[in-house]
Amino acid sequence: MYIFYNYSKLEYIGFFMNRYDLVLLGLILEHECSGYDIITQIRVRELDRWAKISTSTVYNRLTRLEKNGAISGRVERDGNRPERTIFSITDKGREILRKEIVKHLTGFNDDPRTLGYAFLYGIVPKEVIRSLEVHEKRLNQEVDRLTEMIQAEPRPTLYPEGPFLNCMSRDHILVELKYVRAAIAILKDPIRSQKLNGYFRINFGSRNFDDAGESSSLNKTTHS
Repeated sequence: MYIFYNYSKLEYIGFFMNRYDLVLLGLILEHECSGYDIITQIRVRELDRWAKISTSTVYNRLTRLEKNGAISGRVERDGNRPERTIFSITDKGREILRKEIVKHLTGFNDDPRTLGYAFLYGIVPKEVIRSLEVHEKRLNQEVDRLTEMIQAEPRPTLYPEGPFLNCMSRDHILVELKYVRAAIAILKDPIRSQKLNGYFRINFGSRNFDDAGESSSLNKTTHS
């Protein structure tokens, strides 16, 4: 039995958190800021690599966070510039952020790639091979880009091998590359690819699930 834990939506007194709120609360905790400041920081720090946050999402989530008491906004005017709302984090927001950080650090997140590979029998092999090969190329490019950033970072850093987050991202991508290449090899192999005739078959191969009560209809699934 497989259980996927989704920590991207956590409820706090009727309020559902997601990764966008983690970013917003984290930035506001660092220093009080406006919605525009947050959008600027997301771009400058390349946070959108981990959480694709649009301008509308930022303002919508800020409104929601304020409504639920996680942040507090005050209106300020700087000279002749238009008024803007500066947000600060509340005690409730600090507690929500603390719990959310722990959940992200220690939880087993629902990885969409896992489910994609689990249901490979539902695709046309040649089509997916092409898509995976394009993905492999992009991953290689990202590894090269991160490697350049790691090498360019002034030393020392807190982590002996270089900038912690960039090193972790590179290493995660290298692991993903390993399994993308393995999946391509399986799909290109006519014998192994024919064994992908049911969910999670990529995990077990030749195990007979019929004896365990799995529907025999899975064995009738064919590739196009």
